Amino acid sequence: MLAWTYDVRPLSSVDGCADLVSTLVCDLIILCGANYSDIADDLSALQAECGNYPVLVIFDAANFNTVISTLELGVRGVLSTSSSLGILHGVINLIRSGGIYVPPDCMIAAQRAYTNPSVSLGSDAAFTPRQSAIIAAIRKGTPNKIIAYELGMCESTVKVHIRNIMKKLKVRNRTELAFKASNLMATL
Repeated sequence: MLAWTYDVRPLSSVDGCADLVSTLVCDLIILCGANYSDIADDLSALQAECGNYPVLVIFDAANFNTVISTLELGVRGVLSTSSSLGILHGVINLIRSGGIYVPPDCMIAAQRAYTNPSVSLGSDAAFTPRQSAIIAAIRKGTPNKIIAYELGMCESTVKVHIRNIMKKLKVRNRTELAFKASNLMATL
């Protein structure tokens, strides 16, 4: 059985967090949210109000790109809501003692991205890992809105990537893009 010695003060939003932090000794702020967009907005507001307190973010679904984007915003750890209480306890203690927590599956994905930094689909068409992920999603028929959610970016950013990919492949629409990418992948 775990021994929990935390004094937890839940808030329905980040509004008023600065008042709570200024009146109490606060080791850690935990933000919970459904997706990256919600957390990014809350984290910006929180940093404006409270400064650089250690923050742990808990997502409903955390994938590699979401975790990396969130860590780039200055948080000290990212967990999925499906994580066990034992892992949560360990991560809280790690962050309270000055550490940073990155989920192991994200480290594996980062290693894969590092060892294969770009995918070449032709002599003059090299794609970044993000563009490659977008191409893979388009080949599956995934809409831009879902691609944006899964990759932790704005829908407008996805559209910019698609436009750049289309220019590189010299195609006019998503169907041609998916077809040409599939054909090129089959020849590699």
